[in-house]
Amino acid sequence: MKKTTAILLLFLFFATRFANADTQNPLIKISTSSISIRALHIPLQDILKIIAKSGINISVDPELNPEVTASFSNRNIREGLDSILGSLNHVLIWDHLDIAGQNNYRLVGIEIFRPGQKDRMLRLDGRQSLKIVKNPRDGSFYVAHEILLRIGPDIDPSSLIEFVDNAGGVIISRYPALGIYRVRLPDNIDIPSISEKINGMSTGITSEPNLAWPVSLPHRMSGDAELPMESKAFSQDEGSARVAVLDTGMETGFVPDGTVVASFDAVNPEQTISDNLGHGTQMALIASGAVAPEGREQSTKNPVISIRAFDDNGFTSSYTIMEAIDFAEKNGARVMSLSWGSETKSAFMEDAINTAVIKGMVVVAAAGNEPTGKPEYPAAYPRVIGVGALSPDGKTWNKSNYGSFVDIYAPGFATLPVGYKGAPGVYAGTSISTAFVASRIADFISTHPDATSKQIIEALKKPFMMTNHHVINK
Repeated sequence: MKKTTAILLLFLFFATRFANADTQNPLIKISTSSISIRALHIPLQDILKIIAKSGINISVDPELNPEVTASFSNRNIREGLDSILGSLNHVLIWDHLDIAGQNNYRLVGIEIFRPGQKDRMLRLDGRQSLKIVKNPRDGSFYVAHEILLRIGPDIDPSSLIEFVDNAGGVIISRYPALGIYRVRLPDNIDIPSISEKINGMSTGITSEPNLAWPVSLPHRMSGDAELPMESKAFSQDEGSARVAVLDTGMETGFVPDGTVVASFDAVNPEQTISDNLGHGTQMALIASGAVAPEGREQSTKNPVISIRAFDDNGFTSSYTIMEAIDFAEKNGARVMSLSWGSETKSAFMEDAINTAVIKGMVVVAAAGNEPTGKPEYPAAYPRVIGVGALSPDGKTWNKSNYGSFVDIYAPGFATLPVGYKGAPGVYAGTSISTAFVASRIADFISTHPDATSKQIIEALKKPFMMTNHHVINK
């Protein structure tokens, strides 16, 4: 018999904390199944902006903004929204939330429009960035108000909805591959402390804040070098290995036609992929082989799966990466290039990466651009190939991180036609090395599809390694 007592115990332990964190008589309170509203002559779109914080995508005709007066508690979401939207044409969009085989549904979108004029709707908040908070205790970053919950085999998953609702939270989404639930909790909750308490209660539930990582900052060396010639469109052989680049996105006009075989915005899935920072476009050029690092010739061009996993402030989250990995797997990626990292370690992200590796994906990640000798994650996870950078003279770049977690060093300087938050030119970093290694691995896998990580590293050792470097096999 599955246990519900563990979740009930959690609710009893945290009920007072959640209640105290809630402001008295909040204007809006929304959970997975109910909504409470207290409003007196409040513009509709002000109310909708609060609702949108729960992860609900809202599109509305900007001219539709009547004042709302309402007062009700714990009403069914559909009934509550219908009551405040009144005679306005609107559609509620639902997503299936399968928990323990039960058919549950989560509100994911609201559209409000004039009859026959849905084309006038605009996304309420436009493209959104993650709200990032720094944990003062350990310096890690996490997404504000969000916690990830994973329940053990002896816990009844259906009781999770009741717990989250009673806690004043809402289940935003679920990652089925690992049974992880992304939950938004009320404002003013100390997410790291709550997570630590959950993990210390031996209830069969594990938890993490929705941890965040910054994109690795490349070093712009100069803008004087001759830029690469414009690459022409190309096609790949049927057996070419696909490289998934999880980064800041991809900007059209720089990557040759035919390079990108699939794309996805994991930060805002309803949006078309773009790249306002430039780093993802840089990495796609190198991973595809369209641009080679200094001292190397262009390799066979590889198909790229471009995924925007970072927002416009240069941050991603562990849950965003999980969804990006899922997209990469479903679109046939054999190699995954992660040109970013930090000293923050996530057991949930490691599990997601390990699952991808078990399914046959090779994962490479940047060691970092500060020579601290401290492990950087995800590069330091045992099943990830960590990559350091070489200067054009073949020696270790003086800003490359190092340590036993670094499996290989590779050329880290490249002349790029697109800049990172700036002009094109010569850039340096372990991010470039990582994308280049991913490209070479894809070349190798295309002709050796059953190769192990150790065989891949050995095959790549001679092209980039100098005698004063050593490959560490994990």
